[in-house]
Amino acid sequence: MPFAIVLHLSPFLLLVGLLLALRFDPEQIEWNLNQNTTAIAPLDYSGIWENHTHQPSPDNWRFPFYTLTVDRFINGDPTNDDINGTAWEHDITGTQLRYGGDVAGLQDTLDYLAGMGIRGIYISGTPLINAPWGGDAFSPLDMTLLDHHLGTVKEWQDLIADIHARGMYIILENLMATMGDLIGFEGYLNESTPLSYTEHNAVWKGSRRYHDFDIGNTKRSYCQYPRFWGADGEPVVKNGTQNFKGCRDSEFDQYGDVEAFGLYPEVRQ
Repeated sequence: MPFAIVLHLSPFLLLVGLLLALRFDPEQIEWNLNQNTTAIAPLDYSGIWENHTHQPSPDNWRFPFYTLTVDRFINGDPTNDDINGTAWEHDITGTQLRYGGDVAGLQDTLDYLAGMGIRGIYISGTPLINAPWGGDAFSPLDMTLLDHHLGTVKEWQDLIADIHARGMYIILENLMATMGDLIGFEGYLNESTPLSYTEHNAVWKGSRRYHDFDIGNTKRSYCQYPRFWGADGEPVVKNGTQNFKGCRDSEFDQYGDVEAFGLYPEVRQ
């Protein structure tokens, strides 16, 4: 059946400009979610799971779930441990590189999970490609390619089919808000960036780029800012956005680093 790739960037995504999409690459066919060989933009992406019958969601999701990070689970296919061919991928003794878990290992463990009464599997982190050392899967670098360390499109399809065959369900985290560390702010490349109501100039940290999204530093006088609602369901009028002074022609918010701790207005969280 057809599938769609739904992208959610920052809550401050204000303007959508020209998207530089990754063209179809035959070398990546085993991992490429996009099967449209003529696609020139994300809205052109498409894919078909041949000879597959749609498995409907349950009427009630209230049953035992097992949450896991694939890389930290079971290594079922050691041949993909260092599949990028770098020195910074696989290390079972450390915590900073990959452990080696993959789709094959999870598939081999389904009977064990089912035997515990598990009916739902929640995959923490994205199945999309991360940096070679990014085993936590929270820093996707491309929104069309599966991570080579975890498994091919066919291996993910086989896993999902086996899960459904056992009367179980799977939820994949569509994680787009925490992307790879490719972008920085001028003057703050090695430290936290303070909030700026006029936005900071953004720079690429290296030669790697997102194929589908771009930064922009041209100032615009008018922007549509995000809206917020309170716990009572009513709009929060003075939510901080009244302090903004224009914005940049960027597909990312460039206001600074997100506050991780403390009590702040919604606009800073």
